[in-house]
Amino acid sequence: MTARKSQFESLGAMTMLVVVTCVGVVLIGGCPGFDLGTGGGDGSTGGGTQGPQGEQGPPGEPGADGADGADGADGLGVAVTNFHGTDMLRSTGEFETAGKYFATAAITSATADADGTATVNFTVADGDGNPVTGLTGGNFNIVSLAPAADGEAYNKWVAYVYRTQTVEGSADGDWPNPDGTAADQAYRESGGTFTDNGDGSYSYVFETNLATATVGGAAITYDRTRTHRVSAMIGGHAGATADANFDFVPDGSDVTETRNIVETATCLNCHGVDFHGHGGDRLTVENCVTCHLPGMTDPQGGGTIDMAPMIHKIHAGHEVQSIAGADGIVWDDPATAEDESADNGEYAIWGYRDTKHSWWKVGFPAVIRNCTACHQGSGEDVANWMNVPSRMACGSCHDEVDFATGTNHAGGPQATDAACAACHPAAGVDAAVSVAHDWTTKDVRNIPEFTVDLSVSTPANGSYFVAGESPVVTIVINDGGSPIDHTTVMHDDEKDGCTADNCPKGDGLFDHAYVFVHGPRAKFGPVLTTAARVEVVSDGAGPFDISAADATLELTVDGGMDLLEKNVSGRAAETISASISVAVADGTFADTEAATATEIVDWLNADSAFAARAIAYLEDGAVAIRSRNLGSYFALQLDDSAVTTAVFAGDTDVKLVGGYYPSNAIYMHADPADDDPKAAWSTGSITYTLDPVDDLEAGTYVASVEITDIGRVDGTDYKTPSVAKTTFQVGTATEELPIARACNDCHQGPDGEGFILDFPRHYKIFDDTAVDQCGACHDYQNGHADGAWYGGGPISRRVHAVHFGSSLNFPNTTVGYNADPMTGRSWDITFPQDIRFCESCHPAETTSGSWATNANRLACGGCHDSEATTAHLDLQTWDPTPDDPWSGDEEESCTVCH
Repeated sequence: MTARKSQFESLGAMTMLVVVTCVGVVLIGGCPGFDLGTGGGDGSTGGGTQGPQGEQGPPGEPGADGADGADGADGLGVAVTNFHGTDMLRSTGEFETAGKYFATAAITSATADADGTATVNFTVADGDGNPVTGLTGGNFNIVSLAPAADGEAYNKWVAYVYRTQTVEGSADGDWPNPDGTAADQAYRESGGTFTDNGDGSYSYVFETNLATATVGGAAITYDRTRTHRVSAMIGGHAGATADANFDFVPDGSDVTETRNIVETATCLNCHGVDFHGHGGDRLTVENCVTCHLPGMTDPQGGGTIDMAPMIHKIHAGHEVQSIAGADGIVWDDPATAEDESADNGEYAIWGYRDTKHSWWKVGFPAVIRNCTACHQGSGEDVANWMNVPSRMACGSCHDEVDFATGTNHAGGPQATDAACAACHPAAGVDAAVSVAHDWTTKDVRNIPEFTVDLSVSTPANGSYFVAGESPVVTIVINDGGSPIDHTTVMHDDEKDGCTADNCPKGDGLFDHAYVFVHGPRAKFGPVLTTAARVEVVSDGAGPFDISAADATLELTVDGGMDLLEKNVSGRAAETISASISVAVADGTFADTEAATATEIVDWLNADSAFAARAIAYLEDGAVAIRSRNLGSYFALQLDDSAVTTAVFAGDTDVKLVGGYYPSNAIYMHADPADDDPKAAWSTGSITYTLDPVDDLEAGTYVASVEITDIGRVDGTDYKTPSVAKTTFQVGTATEELPIARACNDCHQGPDGEGFILDFPRHYKIFDDTAVDQCGACHDYQNGHADGAWYGGGPISRRVHAVHFGSSLNFPNTTVGYNADPMTGRSWDITFPQDIRFCESCHPAETTSGSWATNANRLACGGCHDSEATTAHLDLQTWDPTPDDPWSGDEEESCTVCH
């Protein structure tokens, strides 16, 4: 923004106060979101030489403008990125107050001498690779890898450094064990000799002597032929923060025995860039396992803190067998008087800061039986989950199995791990570990009937469609690997149903077979299909008497939302009105008392104001009008007028996107008149010809299908649909980056298998581009004449709300779906990292970045749902029809400040 020089400058040099008005508030300084320079220089003042009578000479010419000053700071500091995103989180809190920053540590060597002296050498560099000097200490740990003990199937890390944690303050605590209860726990040390070499390299000599270390009075075995791991931890709450780990054999031989099961990179998929354990300097799984060892317990509650069972229990959450209690119900059903959760079991740890931590509400996002969601990567022992079964690992989730007595164990008592692999090999039999955990084959209802090949025709230029072209979607339904006869794809008036115990093959008639087309990715909405047409059709094919004096057709499109057409400089040049009036007198008719449908179509399309926002055409001989869907919400309404009465039988109802969802049936009906005219059936495929792309914005569009023969009777009697999706380009060859992606990071394993949402209805696959499928229904069309949301709720609001459910004020209302799949949970879901790490779902490299630039009611209201925030959103939205808050005529001012 540039401040113009005022008339007052001609009075000479004087102090000026620049006052800028932003959204009705007078501010001194910059408007929020705008920069304000310091202004130009003062004009020169001058005068001619004093005349004989002392008259002043004429004023001098104003001087040249001075250079603009530096940009001013954001006037309010309320940009989205001031409160969200990686950069914000890394510049606030402990990072800002204590100068904490993440560095990179690398252990260059480690030794453990015969006399038990252990030494580690390491380097530390900042984010640019520059050496970090001046460190004065850190924390260090060292463990050895012991072979499998008698009766156990697995090797395990054994610590040299211990602490004894003793319970105190039980009178004021909520833990079960009394004061004095003690547990020896593997720990770390910092009291050895720390040396700064002055060049970013350091060494540490352990205070603990490995040859003489003891725990509970018992000597710890020091075997220099075993693999050892040394771990260095620096920072945590201040300064350079990093950890590093290094495996070696003290006698100098190669490392051959390993225990590398889960990698930190896998944890980061869900837990994000700020993944760390207690203390802030424990940043890797490789470090965590040097303390969380077999036999370690929490003294307050007695629960295990051994890494494998602890992590299994935490991630299994409410699916740990004992959590549901005797009644088998985890969540309290609000519809009953009884509290079904009262008898729940518990896994809790109090040891960290004497605060109770429990995880019974956790739901693993990638299916708890999907072992490779965590057990993936290049670690030598990544397949231990299926190759080395044990009572410890398996019993952590199956904790109602008593291996000593054989209770709940088909194999009877199991005193050792020796027989585990005999009954439960890696693969090959029903009881094999990988087979038992393959949830994809366990429930016949959740296995799609078909595979579907979906494609879109090739544009004339080979890359993208342009005005005048109509894409054609081709659907091939395969059963058992071969295409079906698509001329038999008929609608089924009765749902066949399928139960877990009885699932007959489909009868060849289809419960539903739908195609959806939507886009662009920046603002999902249905396009180019029959359902996407917001249209009104005449009462018959005519002729029509439109001869009334001063007859007109009056209509309003897109909820009355006017558009601004910009000129070449990008400035608004002309308003394209949503309210249209077309005079019969401006048309050409042989006889206005008997106007033909063709004449009416030509008359309307010849009117520039009409053609800018709507299009008229013949539909089965009748006059049809549809909106070009250029506004935010697609709608069309004929107003009371002579032509409305004569041609459209006085139909003034608001027309919206058709149906509860914008689906288009691609099955045939008993009456061909009910078939979608865009669909065509042949033996080898179904084709669906779309409308011309003339009115579409340039970008990426999505075609998807959902097909099932058997269908859904209810939530337990169903066959999950078969789905497919594909994209096509309009107006540009460059793929439009989606607003969000990377659902698979948390919701799938490395093989693409994982969480499927809503088996009974939709089979939503949470892959990298899941929003391309979900956005077909969860678009930004409210679908209801009174502005209420109808059908699939808007995707940005719902996804934000679901992931932030445990912190919402009104979770069921904000999610917009009271029927949480788990009765009584009420969306009590906690995001597995700081919810403000927006880049976890909006990666900077692969998404549009609009999360930071397009503040709006729907997206922001998905997390910020307090009554005060709702009032703020209402106040910042101009709505001439406040009774219809989503009717399409609203103007949001969110981005002015944010």
